[in-house]
Amino acid sequence: MAMSLSGKKVLITGASSGIGAAIAEALADAGCQVWGTTRNLDKVASLPEPLRRKVKFLAMDVNDDHSVRAGVDRFLAEAGGIDVLINNAGFGVFGPLEEFPLAKAKAIFETNYFGALRLIQALVPVMREQRNGLIINITSLAARFVIPFQVHYSATKFALSALTEGLRQELRPFGVKVVAVEPGDIKTNFNNVTEFGFKEDSPYKKWTEPCWRVIDVNMEKSPSPRVVAAQVLRIIRQQNPRPYYVAGDFLSTKFPFLARLVSQRFKEKLIRKFYGIDFE
Repeated sequence: MAMSLSGKKVLITGASSGIGAAIAEALADAGCQVWGTTRNLDKVASLPEPLRRKVKFLAMDVNDDHSVRAGVDRFLAEAGGIDVLINNAGFGVFGPLEEFPLAKAKAIFETNYFGALRLIQALVPVMREQRNGLIINITSLAARFVIPFQVHYSATKFALSALTEGLRQELRPFGVKVVAVEPGDIKTNFNNVTEFGFKEDSPYKKWTEPCWRVIDVNMEKSPSPRVVAAQVLRIIRQQNPRPYYVAGDFLSTKFPFLARLVSQRFKEKLIRKFYGIDFE
């Protein structure tokens, strides 16, 4: 049975652009009360007017314990409770594992994994006490289909998927639901803010360059973040959502099923062929 979204109190991290902004606006249009986080409130004035009008923004850096605590306190003071937490903040990286700086590897885990964990630890006590709530973690199909040279990004999303699965079990007795949404390629500014890490004379250059070209072309051809927002809307309307949902173009939604039909070795070969980096 579909649930009404009217008046539901939602907090979304990374809501000022891309997937987060699309989700925030869609939920507000559906009747939710939506708060979105951004690291810099000064940038809110430059956001599209409909987004500024529909979403209440608050300052939060998910990498910082104090900032998360202050942002959550302000949200709870204004909202008086929470129905839905959407962990969306994150970024990507690109570069060979051998050469990728360890500091940058730690930084992406700090945001993509520990950032979500900070919000969860801050808000689960509220959901547990009220014996109701929904946590949606925006993971990625990259957690299942690991692209060479984007391994750290996939690792963070794989970790977030594991967190989702375990948290579902832990919170089940308290009536709190936990779901992962796995977007495929989505047309956002994601590639433009990706962190790179490789040497100018890298022995991997023969493969990193064609791989990145394919990634860039796919981004341009990919669907709007509205497809992810539509999937999130469907999840929130359900009484008992499934553990995982895929969002993207038609082929992306079929990838998990197709992957079960082939061996791991064959799947890896298909990925290499697709990204133009077959080493054979």
